[in-house]
Amino acid sequence: MNKKILILTGKLAEKDVKKYLSKYSQDDIEIKVLDISLAAFITPKLIINRLKGYDLSEYKYILVPGLMVGDLLPLEKSLGIKIYRGPKYACDIPVVLESQIELSRDISADKLLIDRGVDEYKSIVGELNKSGKELLKIGNLKIGNNFPPRILAEIVDAPKLTIDKIISKAKYYLENGADMLDIGGIVGENNSRKLIEIIEELKSKFKDVPISIDSLNPEEIESGVEAGADLVLSLDAGNLNELKNLDKKICYTIIPTNVKKGIFPTDPEKRVEKLIENITIAKKFGFTKILADPLLESPIKPGIMNSLMGYYQFNKKYPTIPTLAGIGNVFELIDADSIGINAILASIVIELNISVCLTTEYSKKSRKAVEEITTGIKMAYLANYKNQPPIGLPFNLLKAKSKKDLIPSYQIKDEKLTREMKNLFNYVSDPLGYFKIWIDHSMKKIFVNYYKNDQLIFTISGTIAEIIGKELIKKKLVSRLDHALYLGRELQKAEICLFLGKSYAQDVKFYEI
Repeated sequence: MNKKILILTGKLAEKDVKKYLSKYSQDDIEIKVLDISLAAFITPKLIINRLKGYDLSEYKYILVPGLMVGDLLPLEKSLGIKIYRGPKYACDIPVVLESQIELSRDISADKLLIDRGVDEYKSIVGELNKSGKELLKIGNLKIGNNFPPRILAEIVDAPKLTIDKIISKAKYYLENGADMLDIGGIVGENNSRKLIEIIEELKSKFKDVPISIDSLNPEEIESGVEAGADLVLSLDAGNLNELKNLDKKICYTIIPTNVKKGIFPTDPEKRVEKLIENITIAKKFGFTKILADPLLESPIKPGIMNSLMGYYQFNKKYPTIPTLAGIGNVFELIDADSIGINAILASIVIELNISVCLTTEYSKKSRKAVEEITTGIKMAYLANYKNQPPIGLPFNLLKAKSKKDLIPSYQIKDEKLTREMKNLFNYVSDPLGYFKIWIDHSMKKIFVNYYKNDQLIFTISGTIAEIIGKELIKKKLVSRLDHALYLGRELQKAEICLFLGKSYAQDVKFYEI
């Protein structure tokens, strides 16, 4: 006889658990509702009391809520049956049951599903890195159509920054998924000496990370190569002859222009022709490690579709020449949240077999763009590998919206509507003092200054609103309940802004920032 699964839940979740498991036969699944409201409050002691003397021989195992606290091993020994943690939310139970994952006593099943997907991705990429055929190497980084697109993060106008600021930004980019660092020059200036210093410093600090020099100025390019750059952005018909004696061991990006003469083809076919013409010249000079950049442009003006057609035509004609796309030209030049734009750009990059994505976080609205495109690439790459749309995978770019409702549907009783007061900010000062709150995205922290009698007493920082708030309460710095409510609201708003990469302003509504 096939044994069934016993699923435990609380009273409030009963309706939802039964709804999500309605398609299963009673011969396969049995639901037991324990005498407690919230499933998260179920304890091992409660389960023992409920199931003591109960015949468990007909069950394969017991599935308890993923949010339940307590050690399941003593419970398992006491009842003589395997007990596992299910997912945190009822809507995920069918997914877990059909996934055939190896369940755990310690880790919730939804987390196991995510971990399995991430491990699968790492395994695929790891095998490719061992055996995949690269088209070229930038430093020790393999580049090719079968590899995930590599992320090249640009430090814009690098000569304007201090070395410490450059190192900090480089570390931030790498922590957020960048594979390579691009050192951007300043248009119209010659900062050769500063660029040498920057590249040498980065090469010493991040030894295994390829570094590129981003300039059209021949002197700056020569200085970058001299300092040890692994990649040059960019060569075109206007500077190729002057730079024909550069080191041929490193990689060069070729673009379809002659900036000196103002030649910039807009028609996709002519752009591909000019790009191949420039690549042919580069090869005659002995350049062999070449990245082609058909140039990705901003939406509407000059137009993204026109440039994407250039990538499509180039890839069809010359599939063995890897390409680079400057995706920052898209999300930086549109007033919309970058996260969704980067999700669709990642899929486009995969479909067009683009090998390197050049990105940055230049404007305030593009904070976290490197992390976004990194996640987007993983999602699109795995979807392509599995031959499916980029949905239902362990990677996602859902930050402001959700795929499903997670909480049970509660009963409504004697509903009362609150009256919105005309003067919401009827301020009464707290005699113990006041707080100024701000966030620093580069440090990934919330900061709180405590003032008394208009004097700054101390600063506290952290990343979790609840912990900061409890610390301030513990120090007995709040005497009014309305002040405590205000403080909690502002700290939580700051935490959300930190998570989203959004600017934060105290006393300003979230939607007005």
